[in-house]
Amino acid sequence: MDKRSVKVQQVKNYKRKRIAHLFYKTVILFTFYASYSIYLYWRFSYTIPKTFGYISLIAAYMLFIAEAMGFLESSMFYLTLWDIKTPKTPEVGDKEFPNVDIFIATYNEPEELLYKTLVGCKNMDYPNKEKVHIYICDDGKREEIKKLCESLNIGYITRNDNAHAKAGNLNNALSKTDSPYVVTFDADMIPMHDFLLKTIPFFMQGEKIGFVQVPQNFYNADPFQYNLFTERTIPNEQNLFSRLIQAGKGRFNAIIYAGSNTVLSREALNEIGGLVVGTITEDFATGMKIQSRGYKCIYLNEIHASGLSPESLEDLYSQRIRWGRGVIQTFKAFNPLFMKGLNIYQKIMYFSAFSYWYFGIWRLIFFMAPIMFSVFNVVVLSTPALQMLEIWLPMFVFTNIAFYHFSDKVRTVSWSHIYDTILFPQITKGVLKETFGFKMSKFKVTPKENIKRDNFINRFELVRVQIVIAVLSLIGIIKIIYLYVTSNFQAQYIINLFWLVYNLYLLGMAIFFASERPKFRNNERIFVGEEAYIVNNDNKVIGKTVDISETGVSIKIVKPMCLEPDKNYTIGIKTARNSATFLGKIVRVDNFKSDYKYVFNITDIDKENFSELILILYDRVPPFPEKQKRDFMLINIFRNIRNRRKRIFTLNRKLPRVKINRDIKILAAENETSIRVLDFNYMYIAVEESKKYDEFTIPIVKELNISLHCIYDKTLSDKNRKDVLVYKVANYNEFINYDLVRLLNGDVEYKDNLVNDIVEVKEDIIY
Repeated sequence: MDKRSVKVQQVKNYKRKRIAHLFYKTVILFTFYASYSIYLYWRFSYTIPKTFGYISLIAAYMLFIAEAMGFLESSMFYLTLWDIKTPKTPEVGDKEFPNVDIFIATYNEPEELLYKTLVGCKNMDYPNKEKVHIYICDDGKREEIKKLCESLNIGYITRNDNAHAKAGNLNNALSKTDSPYVVTFDADMIPMHDFLLKTIPFFMQGEKIGFVQVPQNFYNADPFQYNLFTERTIPNEQNLFSRLIQAGKGRFNAIIYAGSNTVLSREALNEIGGLVVGTITEDFATGMKIQSRGYKCIYLNEIHASGLSPESLEDLYSQRIRWGRGVIQTFKAFNPLFMKGLNIYQKIMYFSAFSYWYFGIWRLIFFMAPIMFSVFNVVVLSTPALQMLEIWLPMFVFTNIAFYHFSDKVRTVSWSHIYDTILFPQITKGVLKETFGFKMSKFKVTPKENIKRDNFINRFELVRVQIVIAVLSLIGIIKIIYLYVTSNFQAQYIINLFWLVYNLYLLGMAIFFASERPKFRNNERIFVGEEAYIVNNDNKVIGKTVDISETGVSIKIVKPMCLEPDKNYTIGIKTARNSATFLGKIVRVDNFKSDYKYVFNITDIDKENFSELILILYDRVPPFPEKQKRDFMLINIFRNIRNRRKRIFTLNRKLPRVKINRDIKILAAENETSIRVLDFNYMYIAVEESKKYDEFTIPIVKELNISLHCIYDKTLSDKNRKDVLVYKVANYNEFINYDLVRLLNGDVEYKDNLVNDIVEVKEDIIY
């Protein structure tokens, strides 16, 4: 079969799988719509308690409206994710690549953070780098940032005032540059080397392209992952939006311009008068106006840049409140439902982006409904329990199945509820203020710097609402249990109890979240395995990195070695594109599975190698989960309880503990005997022996006078090593160039080679 036939067959197979996949989605969606529609009809027609008073009636209608809104939002969600297509970067000739301006907007971000972004920008590949013009757009008018730009040969643009914040800053830069395409990066967003090569070609195909957006990704764990100990099991909270919803919006040309990681057409920007001002989410409004002028916008659903997630709870809440208020500002100022140039699907997509921010109202109603019934005896739903199960249960099951399949394992329903529970009081307050015309007191830029915490910091004042609702839910649970024990239990309480328990779980996770987890490092560790080496006594020991940061590195090696704690060692790291060499001191040595992990603190690194280290760290897709792993409520609860009760201590063992576990001959008071040596770390040796010796000698290689002089130090008392005697090796440094571990383990071949080498040297001298 020739290549063309193979390709044709591959296309046919792809189409067949695609049709089957869409059919499968159709069946799932049909069951969802059917079960939910039946449920809503039944709820409105048969379950509204019309004979229990006005309070019950009002509460019942509020619950029904919340459920109906949930159905509408789910419908828009599934419409968005119905058929996601990821475009491929077109192939274009090197000479076709145009001039491009790169804008990094900054106000008060640290110089160190901007340096990393600039290094990433300068590292971007391009056929002719003279066509790439990088600018720092500094609204802080800082002299040190200007000097940084001069040292890196980067353009520096500032202005006399800060009118219109970020939008005004970028518009000022537009007025002073002229390339046909403009890239916007936030100050913390570090592009990968292929960013321009993957995005610019879309503009070279003759279509009227307004902008190309790539996902906003992050190289640190977000507050949800970090504070809830799930950075290894769940994706970043923003992934549902950035990897699925945005990609789905591409089908309707309703992609949201995210403000960073974007290439924009200058022609499109000029046509709408530059970036939109008068709203705190200028990016959202700008993208919408570009699309209303008939420009096609592309979402390239691949990671090509990564930045810094908010590091504290205040920063997270401030960011989300600003986003919510900004979207509402934009909707009030430019109402996309009546904007000329947008088609019906685009209007639906933008209305969905607007209506989402009122989720807190519905979340509060869902929390209060079972509490009203169980605690305050307010009937919000009147129906026989069996009928409720027959109609509610299928809807509940099919809703979860639909979300599971459409969300592509990026998120589960329960985690969506956890995020909403954590965020809803603050965001609801903010969006309602904006809705009714209360202005923000002051625009606040989300801080872009690492935060260090030595202990858990309880910020329960941020979740006061959740705590009150949790207490009420617990009272409701206790009351239902009491009714069951006293034989006054009714079947209707079963579903009520289910929701109370589930809601208490969500609220408990929100309370856990408010206990900020310690953060001992100023810089993020990236867990990657790259080629590395350590130079020890002129020997280059090859290993693999376990993790790397801007200030340290962990390297695993197969065999243990003794490194002096106060000595600087030359260390190197190498990837396919970059390599860095620097000096480091040993901080800790750990047993790492069958290997040994050596942790170093970087003590000396020059500017060139630091730039290389930055690229080694950030010119990659960060190693966080893309899909959510299996998740259970009880495991999440126990994980948080266990990790919060753990004693926090720092290991400072700077020598490898190597298992020996064999009988070795010793000389004690000139008498030869044997003892059981358990382990050895060069400076100390642990033995299992009923008799305590003040000191003894281990003769290892008599021909070379290699013997270890051991002096009693202490007796261990911990339960795992009880009555183990520890001896200090007084003369270990005399034999540090020998592999003492192999000798203690009785490696005859190694011992014979050492002896033979000495004999050969002596013979050469005699000769």
